[in-house]
Amino acid sequence: STVLDTALQPGTAKNRQCRPTAGTVQVCNGTYGNNGWLGLAQIWISGSHITQGAVKVNDTYFALAQYNNSSEKQHVMCQEVGHTFGLAHQDESGISLNTCMDYYHNTSNSDTKSTHPNQHDYDELVAIYSHLDAAAAAAVVVGGGAAGGLGDANGDDGTPAGASPAGGSWYAEDLGHGRIVLTHVFWAPAGR
Repeated sequence: STVLDTALQPGTAKNRQCRPTAGTVQVCNGTYGNNGWLGLAQIWISGSHITQGAVKVNDTYFALAQYNNSSEKQHVMCQEVGHTFGLAHQDESGISLNTCMDYYHNTSNSDTKSTHPNQHDYDELVAIYSHLDAAAAAAVVVGGGAAGGLGDANGDDGTPAGASPAGGSWYAEDLGHGRIVLTHVFWAPAGR
């Protein structure tokens, strides 16, 4: 992106629950169990700024034949990281728009459609972050995860804020004082 200057840092075993850290996006994978989700993204918002984020990719499902390919895992991880920067889905019908922000299902390692952002995503980032103030960008920390719940540190999953027909859902939790936590869940569709 021309408006975000992110730095990747290796994660540590100290953050096994993928706990958020102010000014960063924590990206973790682990065996989170048969809970129905392939990946989830959480963002903490204060006023009009995203202040921190966390992405979890569930290796429990990526060990199953229908998901066990690097392209599908990259698609899910890319989409959830995109949400932490404020990107929305471009399409939820299942077709590929050659962006990770659609709901295309990659069926093999060689099926690399929808594994990266496309120009529309980069244009959206320019629109979101064109003000370039000190709170505009967060570092991205990539690390390992372990079992953990869908809620925040309080164990509250929030209230449903919207559902995507293709299997995604948003949940919102008001923390008070203008602070909100939004969680996007990328559900493992039944029958796939």
